[in-house]
Amino acid sequence: MDELEACKLWIQRDFSMIPTALIERAYASYFEDIKILAPTMDIIAEEFIAKGECDGNCEYCTDYSCEEYYYHVAPRIPMWGWVFVPDDPVDQRWIKNNAQEIYEKTGIIVYYTDEIGLYLGINGAGYDFYEAHWLPLYRLKGLKWHE
Repeated sequence: MDELEACKLWIQRDFSMIPTALIERAYASYFEDIKILAPTMDIIAEEFIAKGECDGNCEYCTDYSCEEYYYHVAPRIPMWGWVFVPDDPVDQRWIKNNAQEIYEKTGIIVYYTDEIGLYLGINGAGYDFYEAHWLPLYRLKGLKWHE
């Protein structure tokens, strides 16, 4: 089994898939109940501050461009039509403890709701998700299921 096959096996075997349409319906009036663990708003604010696009006084900010950009990058409902719930408690803990690094190195958004628990989403379309997101996650976790 090569690395890509091992990665696909991990995702298909150890993650449950939920259509985003179901999440949209369930949380239509309660989008604030969907918590984004990574990326954080603080990381996006740091980017804006570093670029000189704001003064860094986020508590009193009246410019919504930073917040708008944040929800463009990490929307409450990701663009791809599915989210992925890790079934293994070991994966759940690892993802929760490494959420920001996972986002930074894989582009996968880490979400949490009381009803679903921890889940992953990808805000993209039209390219190979295994190459762009899942293989980097497989490697980051240090899995070596391949030959």
